[in-house]
Amino acid sequence: MLRPFLSIALFVCSVSSLLAQPRSVLVTTDFTTGGLSAVSAGGTVSDDLLLIHSDARVRAFGSRVYVLNRLGQDNIIVLDTSDLSTPLTQFSTGDGSNPHEIIVVNDEKAYVSVYERDYVLVVNPSTGDSLATIDLSSFSDDDGLPEASQLALFDGHLYVACQRLDRDAFFAPTEFSTVAVIDISTDTLVDVDPTTSEPDGIRLTGTQPFGVDQRGGNWVFAEVGSFGVTDGGIEVVDLISREVSGILIPEETLQGDVNQLTMISDSEGYFVLSDANFANSIHRFDLTTGQTSGPLTGVSNGFIPALSAVSGRLYVLDRSTFDDPAGAGLKIFDIASESLLDGPIATALPPFDIAFIDVVRGDFDGSGSVDFTDFLVFASAFEKLHGQEGFSSDSDFDSNGIVDFADFLIFASSFGQ
Repeated sequence: MLRPFLSIALFVCSVSSLLAQPRSVLVTTDFTTGGLSAVSAGGTVSDDLLLIHSDARVRAFGSRVYVLNRLGQDNIIVLDTSDLSTPLTQFSTGDGSNPHEIIVVNDEKAYVSVYERDYVLVVNPSTGDSLATIDLSSFSDDDGLPEASQLALFDGHLYVACQRLDRDAFFAPTEFSTVAVIDISTDTLVDVDPTTSEPDGIRLTGTQPFGVDQRGGNWVFAEVGSFGVTDGGIEVVDLISREVSGILIPEETLQGDVNQLTMISDSEGYFVLSDANFANSIHRFDLTTGQTSGPLTGVSNGFIPALSAVSGRLYVLDRSTFDDPAGAGLKIFDIASESLLDGPIATALPPFDIAFIDVVRGDFDGSGSVDFTDFLVFASAFEKLHGQEGFSSDSDFDSNGIVDFADFLIFASSFGQ
């Protein structure tokens, strides 16, 4: 075991590269108009790069950025990371379809969840051509739609969070929410429980999955249930065993609704909590102990639509309050010290969603470079399996549940860029 690692270490030591923090791409909106902005690693803002829908989301895969213009425009804009003002293509997902999420498998295949349909759309993300639809009608509640929203990809399978909300009761939760499983080699549903007559998904303990984050084979959910009732909490879906953890951190203990969340490791993360007066705060949590801390200082009590962690930094989109409009913007915190590093960084319109480009894979400590320290972190996880002590999803770059030589090749590719 030591000999191969010695060879790898010598290779790693022979190459060096100083790399900066990633750039962030922001959807901004005043809920009447929308725009796309970018913030450099140094905090320089490029505003109004593109006019977009007032209800939009942004995702990044490789060298492409995808803007999902939701209900009312129902299309996806594809951009190159080198030019965020000139669309490569823009394609419809169907009138009134309401695209919620996209997962890109490769340049020729992607999956789109459409909230107003009972299927997942399969598209060519380069051309926008529709390739197929995958029927989710068996997961619909009585209103005829499953409310398919969040997506995750792991080990050859697509996972689709079906909220199953009752549109005839103001989108109230029904008896359960579930996760549909799709084999991407055949684009067919996988029946998680073949002993029943209908296809089954992974039934969640809580209802109305809201904020999510994937850490390799773990998909972490903030399940809000009914707003204002404190009947939800944070739960983990194991994408290998296809079992749920149950509610690990209950809303009843938190005395508020869990909203968005982001993971900073396989066991720790941050979530947004909304109290009875709709004031937002950010708290840290540990899935292993069930403990929470906070609130994080330096953020307002206003609406926080998104937060995300990357390269040792926590990015918070703080829309602030009516009393303090100058406090709105992007705020960047150092995760280790929880100190505010930058912000609020103002954008032309208040920020609403965020994605990252130029992310350095393998920069585990957020130093801006992939160096021998990062190699030691990778080496400690090498040959470890999901669920095994020492495994880290950060090192499982191809998300197959094991840190192997294929992951090392991806790690090594970060050197010399």
